[in-house]
Amino acid sequence: MATKQIKRFASVDETQCVGCGNCIKACPRGAVSVPQGIVAKVDSEQCVGCGLCAKACPASVITIKEAERGAEPAANKMPRNTPVNGKNGHKWYDYLWIASLTYLILGFVNILFAWLGLICFFVPLAISIVKGNKAYCNKYCGRGQLFDLLGNRFGLSRKRDIPRFLKSTAFRYGFLIFFLVMFGNMLFATYLVFAGSGSLRQAVTLLWTFKLPWQFAYHGTLFAPWVAQFSFGFYSVMLTSTVLGLVTMLLFKPRSWCAYCPMGTMTQGICRLKHRGEGGQTVTEDSADLSCPPE
Repeated sequence: MATKQIKRFASVDETQCVGCGNCIKACPRGAVSVPQGIVAKVDSEQCVGCGLCAKACPASVITIKEAERGAEPAANKMPRNTPVNGKNGHKWYDYLWIASLTYLILGFVNILFAWLGLICFFVPLAISIVKGNKAYCNKYCGRGQLFDLLGNRFGLSRKRDIPRFLKSTAFRYGFLIFFLVMFGNMLFATYLVFAGSGSLRQAVTLLWTFKLPWQFAYHGTLFAPWVAQFSFGFYSVMLTSTVLGLVTMLLFKPRSWCAYCPMGTMTQGICRLKHRGEGGQTVTEDSADLSCPPE
C-alpha cells in the first residue's frame, strides 16, 4: 500500500494581511510575492513549509499547514520569485536602513534636513499610484529594515504576536485618519508662519503631545521662517512614528510597525482601488485561507 506523501506549505489569512512584504525577504526559496500590492501569495510548488515567513510576519497572519501532496490549494501555484536571501545575496536596497538612521541623526544637527523625509512620503505614494504595488514597503523601507536589524540581529525584540486590535482594519484606517489630521495640523501651523500670523516655534513635538526644545538644531537660515517651521513639524512626525515603531519592535515582533504603518495602509488602499474589479485579488472570508506571507 502506497504511503501518502504529506507536504507542508504556508497559508495566509488574506483578510488580515497588510501586504508589507516581510515574508518575501524571509523566504529562502523565493516562493512568496505580494502581487498588485494587496496581499501576499505563496507558490505552493516552491514552498517547503519551513515557517520562516510565519516568523517574520508582523501581523501573524501566516500559518504552516499540511496536506497530501497534490491536494494543496491550487490558488498557491504561481510564478516563482527570485530568492531574496538565497543565491543572489543582499541587494543595494537592503542597506537603506543606513539612510534612515542618518536622517534621524541629521535632525539633531540641522533641522532643515527634515525636508529629506519627504522622499519617504512621496516615493511610496508614487509607486502605488503609478505601478500599483507596494514595492516601497516590500523592498525600500529603510525604517523597517532598521527595526528588523535591531530586533533580530541585536536581539532587542521579544518577538511576540501583536495584539489583534493593532492589525484590525478599523484600527489601521482609524490610525491613518488620525495621522492625516495631525499632519494637516502641522501644515496649518506652517501656513500661519508663512502668512505672518504665527511665530516660529523651535520645538519638536513627540507623540503629538510632548514639546521638546530643539533650538540647538536651528542655526538660522537664508530661507523664510516657514521653511524651518515645516522642518520642525515634519521631523516631529518622522520621530514620532519611529518611536512608535521602536516600542512595538521591543514589545512584539521586530517589524510590528508594518502592521499599522499609516503609509503602508494608505498605499495598500491605493492598490486596492487601482486593481478594483480585476480578478485574482478580491479578498473575501471564503477566499481568505490561501497560502502565503511579514515591521
